[in-house]
Amino acid sequence: MTEDEQDALASIRLAYEDLDRWRARSRGVERPEPGSELAGDEAVWPYLDPAEVARQSLVSATQHLNLARAAIEAGEVFPTAHFSVLRGALVGSSMAVWVLGPDSAVDRQQRALRVVEEFYKRALQYHDDIRPHVDVSHPDAAQWLDAGEHMRRRRAEARARWSAADGLKEGQALEMTSIVRVVSEFVFAPQEALNVRLLWRQLSGDAHALTWQLVGRSSHAQHVGGGMAEFAAGGDLVELADVFGKVFSLTKRGWSLFDRRCEG
Repeated sequence: MTEDEQDALASIRLAYEDLDRWRARSRGVERPEPGSELAGDEAVWPYLDPAEVARQSLVSATQHLNLARAAIEAGEVFPTAHFSVLRGALVGSSMAVWVLGPDSAVDRQQRALRVVEEFYKRALQYHDDIRPHVDVSHPDAAQWLDAGEHMRRRRAEARARWSAADGLKEGQALEMTSIVRVVSEFVFAPQEALNVRLLWRQLSGDAHALTWQLVGRSSHAQHVGGGMAEFAAGGDLVELADVFGKVFSLTKRGWSLFDRRCEG
């Protein structure tokens, strides 16, 4: 291991104490204290309130960071899969910071309602794909179909509560690229915020099993004509540590905001 790689590994390990603490917290449900900001936010949608939206996002981010950590400690650095996992952590941490960041209760509530609507939208896509194959004679079929219609009504109710808020038009739905932009500018200085937005673009290639993002990580390239090249990409612990650090910083900000807004 080179000196740069040793430094990179050391920087990743500095996060472990926080990751262990967050993992322990993730095993139980945490609710806002009475009189806290998030307790007040609950009124907008008590079925999946802003506090729980943010908490679930932070739990997801923590799990993804710990998965990346486990592979590193097993001696593995994957040139694509590691970055795909960290993208999951970026989604979770960005969602949490996006919901928790505003000081305005209306802004927090409206952002949380966008996440809630997306929750129902995705669940219903799954439900509707299964529905044609359901055996309606099964004893549980009616209950399952009723649950789908219940979700459909809840989605419509959540959307009916949308209103304009800071950075959101009344009918604007959840869009992760926009969220990453807003959150990066909220947490980081301008140059680092730009780096996070570019990172989001790169990690999309990893998550969707494409290869364009590997060109910048490739350790060897051989041109074969036609403007294309064959290349081999190996795991880069230094680059991985940089991405890990950015996502960890977002997750840490998310947990900090969660604690602050949960205090009565």
